[in-house]
Amino acid sequence: MPIFFGFFGTNINPLNENIKHREEIKLHPEWNRIYGPGHTYWTGALQDGLDRGPHPYYCPVGWKRYSLYVADNFREKFSGWCVCYHGTKFQYGLSILTSGLKPANAAEHGQGSYFSPSIIYACHPRYSEIKPVLPEHQNVFRKSAKYIQFVLECRVRPQNIIIGCETFHIENTTIDPNIPNNVLEWIVKTGDKIILDFADLNATVVCTGLMVRVTNNHPYSFSESQWWQKTCRCNNNFHCAWNADRDDLEKQKANGATCIVVLD
Repeated sequence: MPIFFGFFGTNINPLNENIKHREEIKLHPEWNRIYGPGHTYWTGALQDGLDRGPHPYYCPVGWKRYSLYVADNFREKFSGWCVCYHGTKFQYGLSILTSGLKPANAAEHGQGSYFSPSIIYACHPRYSEIKPVLPEHQNVFRKSAKYIQFVLECRVRPQNIIIGCETFHIENTTIDPNIPNNVLEWIVKTGDKIILDFADLNATVVCTGLMVRVTNNHPYSFSESQWWQKTCRCNNNFHCAWNADRDDLEKQKANGATCIVVLD
């Protein structure tokens, strides 16, 4: 886990000069999980008797959760709160965890902070940066590790969720087989708050974990990522969001390239 924080860099400047950042991030390793067959795994909406609100929770297959400490009485305090995800860039990781989340600038469904019930949607490179694992870091992961992504796992009070459709405008393409395209965006209104502070006792959203995925190939090669090709509308072969050359990725796919999750 310490090496993962190294990918964030050292930028812990508050997102606003009036916001004081927290000096520590508390982990809760008892609740770390690897999701997938042979580990923590289920099919369909989870039915374990716990109250996660009115929206179903599906297994985030292929991801590892590093759990964050939120409260001693977590289950009681956040009973009925829904699981959701927020993708972001590595350079913003520490600022978000220590200072809070800034509302979206380009807000298609109105001003607020944007989340999704689907990790498949939240990990699109428009949201979740795809970062190459450099050779100096491969001694920490397995040698086959080539790329890494992270997504914030959160809980949100259901009364504060405004549901919207996906914003890539690919209505006829299935993004997540479990969740319809017209409910993939969750907007949480922040009112006059300039920062959504996860540590605020009256917060409507809390960050419960870091979801991390390390792969042996570019994640475009995942079968669940094939919808990405419908979202690329730029004219450059090297897609800056994907951190890869599109032609090269297409050639790899045509040659049968696959992508495997690398577990440490």
